[in-house]
Amino acid sequence: SIKERPEVMECYLMTGESDYLLRVVVADIQALEDFILNFLSKIPGVGNIKSSFALKQVKYKTALPLPEVKS
Repeated sequence: SIKERPEVMECYLMTGESDYLLRVVVADIQALEDFILNFLSKIPGVGNIKSSFALKQVKYKTALPLPEVKS
């Protein structure tokens, strides 16, 4: 059901304290509340939800720090 939700940008199966990590994009706090209360919390087996949101992006890159290949 997570795969079908357009607001879910990424979903990771995790080790440690949390089972899954979701990165979602929503319009505002009300949309986040709606997503959590009306969808996420109703998935069978979901017993605990922790949420937080980013205040601003400090750094973002996608290039891997690989050594330069010399010809």
